[in-house]
Amino acid sequence: MDEVWQKLSEPFPPQEVQWRIEAVSKDRKRALVVPYVDARTVLDRLDKVVGPEGWHDAYEVLSDQERTLKDERGERRERVVEVKCRLTVLGVSKEDVGEGDSLKAAFSDALKRAAVKFGVGRYLYRLEKQWVDYDAERGRFTPPSLPEPEGLEGTPEEAEKPEAYRLIDQLLERLKERGLGKEAARIVTKYGGYGKTPEETRRLYGELRALLKG
Repeated sequence: MDEVWQKLSEPFPPQEVQWRIEAVSKDRKRALVVPYVDARTVLDRLDKVVGPEGWHDAYEVLSDQERTLKDERGERRERVVEVKCRLTVLGVSKEDVGEGDSLKAAFSDALKRAAVKFGVGRYLYRLEKQWVDYDAERGRFTPPSLPEPEGLEGTPEEAEKPEAYRLIDQLLERLKERGLGKEAARIVTKYGGYGKTPEETRRLYGELRALLKG
């Protein structure tokens, strides 16, 4: 299990990390930005490490209302939705609450906050916020650069993985339809997701096929 939690906590490739503005300087020429990843990136990490059958999520809408905000632009009304996410990974459940200006935004925020409790993207909170040049007229800035995490550099075998992952996902769906989801999840967990190497990925695929055949 320790290996699974370690893989969930691994840094993301820099191209998957996005940045949002948290504050703008008084002269509006600099912006303070913070890193984040979107919900799809979190879902991909869960699928990769424990497999589609190794986790599930449940949501509860806590509130959906409007509130009045006052800032330099004056007084305005804003919709605020609060959603609680209960995320279960390999039988362990954790909860957190997210919010947004729509149901979709609140659901995504809640999922990401719950996933952080499993280590997914937690390192992003430890990265320093950065001031960057900001084009106020266009609302644009140049994102800071992040180093490539060790072990994520491309290799010749990497090109084969997307197709292999797709085939494994298809097997998992068929196993789920036959009521063998839990057995498949245990196999996926043994390999820490899709496997660390092409050879492990092939062995994982072979074991899933054997399970499907009976």
